[in-house]
Amino acid sequence: MWPVQGRRAVIIAGAGAAVFALLLVLLLVLPKMAEVTTAEGELKDAKAEQQNLSAQLNALKQARDEAPQNEATIRDIEGKVPPTADLPGVILFLRNAAAVSGVQVLSLTPAAPTPATSGEFSSISVSASGQGSYFALVKYLHEMETLPRAATVESIDLNPAEGTVLAFAATITLYTSDVSSGPGSEPGPTEGTTPGA
Repeated sequence: MWPVQGRRAVIIAGAGAAVFALLLVLLLVLPKMAEVTTAEGELKDAKAEQQNLSAQLNALKQARDEAPQNEATIRDIEGKVPPTADLPGVILFLRNAAAVSGVQVLSLTPAAPTPATSGEFSSISVSASGQGSYFALVKYLHEMETLPRAATVESIDLNPAEGTVLAFAATITLYTSDVSSGPGSEPGPTEGTTPGA
């Protein structure tokens, strides 16, 4: 058996060792644990940023790969939306579409070009009336929708005329990138200007 003094020395030594171990934990381990937690947070943030940058890189590569096709589409649209209103050209296109389809056009009345609310283009509304067979009118609508210039048929009213002939009244919209088109405007493209300025 240990003498009382020996036991006390062992208890004091054990308590001292426990205090020393506690001090080591407080002074060495806990700060390192905090550093590890901080480093784990930074690693998580870095991985998230890497994923974000990787997604951006993939999007940029896709945009680069699609650029030639997108540029061709832009050139096609720019070709179909001319920089001037060219009302005589509009009427010529519509008359040629009628001649190709076998429709007799009685009137073509273009309205003054109107700037779009977005300020990026102007639209030209054209009222058309005439007559033709059902199939000729279908061909005429197809010809108008496939003009070398962007056009949409907004409405068409059909009424029976003589025999198999149908009379029609249509509203067709054509477009120009000239936002200053209209009465009293300066003709030509208006790049770099703002509408209403």
